[in-house]
This record gives sequence, structure tokens and C-alpha cells, in this order.
Amino acid sequence: MVLQKETLGNDKWFAQGSQESNEVEEYYNTWGKDYEDSVKNWDYDAPEKAAALLNKFKHVDGTVCDAGCGSGLTGEALNAAGFKSVVGFDLSPDFAAVAKEKGVYEDVHIVNMHEKPFCYEDNQFANLICIGTLTYIEDVPEVVREFARITTPGGMVIFSHRTDMIDDEFTGKLEAIKADKVLEEVHISDPKPYLPGNKDFSDKIKIVYYAYRAL
Repeated sequence: MVLQKETLGNDKWFAQGSQESNEVEEYYNTWGKDYEDSVKNWDYDAPEKAAALLNKFKHVDGTVCDAGCGSGLTGEALNAAGFKSVVGFDLSPDFAAVAKEKGVYEDVHIVNMHEKPFCYEDNQFANLICIGTLTYIEDVPEVVREFARITTPGGMVIFSHRTDMIDDEFTGKLEAIKADKVLEEVHISDPKPYLPGNKDFSDKIKIVYYAYRAL
């Protein structure tokens, strides 16, 4: 993969995504500190919307896990929404370091979501949130099961997923998770704008917010 820094976020790779961990890490490490300016220019507000959902539906207080925390935008949104105990993890050491510098996380770990189980105990977190990350996961529902494992019963598991990656197989696997009494559906949004200011996303690729309660 040949990366031209000036085109990152406006290139074919970003719109299509990848499930290769080494590609994802290289891409975001190269994008680096310019990433936040880029997404803010594209009117990216998913972290704030997700934090508002957690505030609306949470029953359990305690530490929130920010899965795939990136540079820490979701951690900042959680902190602004009143969640002061947040632990993040990400695939990219460079992004994790940027997130940790912001001072909104108690700790930030390096975790590859393709490798399960994650390095956390059962029921370790009161709530979990994963925003703008599952594009890069091959089997999202299996990762959602892992999210449920590390979330305490009654806690919320909230994540976003792109509309172009939602199909009958994906939906069927989520239904199986509910049938297995792993998670209880609380809210599934209509498709919402994701990166409306990005030409490859605009009104073509939106996101859906999923909110479940761990059982």
C-alpha cells in the first residue's frame, strides 16, 4: 500500500476500508496528527451522538471502555458528557499515545480486535462504546460478543456501523446474539450522516447507531 499523506481520507482505501490489521495501523499512523482536522472539517459528530446515547440509556455507573479509541475524540466526547472514568484501547500505538496525552483516559492499551479474547476480564467495564472503528473488522458480530463479555450485566454496549456494510448476514448474526441472551436490544437508529463533508461519504455512506444492554 503506497500512501500519499495529502490524499489520506480522500482516497479509495478510506472509503472501502480494510480488515488487514497491518494496513489499518499503517494508514492511521501515517495520517497521524492531521486526522482530527480532517474529520472535523467533514462534520464528524459521531462521538458526541454516541456519548448522548450512553447518557440516555445507561443504568450502570462506572468505567467506560472506549474500544478503538483512535486519537481520543470519543474519549473527549464522553468526558464532556460527564463520564470521567474512561479506559481506551486501539490498534495503533501512535494514535493511542495521542489519545493518552489528552488526559481524558485513565489508561490506554494496545489491542488488536482481530485477536480474541481481549486482554480484559469478564464484566470488567460498566459500559462500552465503539465508534467509527468496526469498518476494519471482518466479523463484527463476534467482536460484539466480546464487547458483551467484558461489559457488566446491565451495562450498555453502543457501537456504530456503516450502512454499506450492513447486510442480511450481519443483521442475522446480531439477532442470534439476542437469541442467545448475550445482549438485549435497546435502540437501533435510522441511518445518520457520518462524514457529510467528505466527497466519498456525503449522503452515500451513513452510519447506524446500535445500543444494547449486556445480560
